[in-house]
Amino acid sequence: MSDEQPQSVTLYCPSCEGLRGSAYDSLVLLPIHDTNGRLLAELRNGIPHRSRMFAGVLALDPFRRHVDILKALGTARCPGVVNFPSVTAIDGEMRVSLEDFGYGVTTEINLLRTAVAKGFGALAVVDSCGMAQEAVTIGVSGLIAVRHTSDAMLAELSELAHETTLGLFRLPDAVGGP
Repeated sequence: MSDEQPQSVTLYCPSCEGLRGSAYDSLVLLPIHDTNGRLLAELRNGIPHRSRMFAGVLALDPFRRHVDILKALGTARCPGVVNFPSVTAIDGEMRVSLEDFGYGVTTEINLLRTAVAKGFGALAVVDSCGMAQEAVTIGVSGLIAVRHTSDAMLAELSELAHETTLGLFRLPDAVGGP
C-alpha cells in the first residue's frame, strides 16, 4: 500500500437512494427500509459492474442468512461486499443492547469473513482499532472510517489500512456512488 490518497470506491446501497442529509448511514438501519430486501430486488434488475463496487449488506438482518445474500451477489457477479449500513452508526445504550442480543460488530465481522472466504473483495466500515484489526486479519481490501471518527483514531486506522490493498476511506467523503 502506498502513501497516496486512495482512489474512490462505490458503495452500492439502493436503500440510500433518495435519503438526504448527513445521517443516511443511520437512517437505513431502520426496519422500514428493508435494506437487504431492496438490494436483492435490485440485483434481479441488474446492477452496474464496476471493479471497485461493494454491495452494502446489512449484516444484522434477522430474516436473511448471510450465505443466501452472498449467493445472490455472486450470481449477479458483484465483486465486493461492505458491512453497510453498519451498527457503527449507533452508540450508547442501543449499541450495548444490540451487542447483547448478538446483533453487533461480531456479526458484521462474520459477514465479511464469509465474503472473503467465498472470494469477494470486502471493505469494512469500522469505528474502533479493534474492529479494524479484526477486519484486516480476515483479509478485507480496505477500511472505511465512520463519520464521527476523531483525528487521532483516523491516524491509527490509517496505519492499519496500510496492510490492505485499497487503504482507508472516510464515510462519506471518499466513497462515491449510490
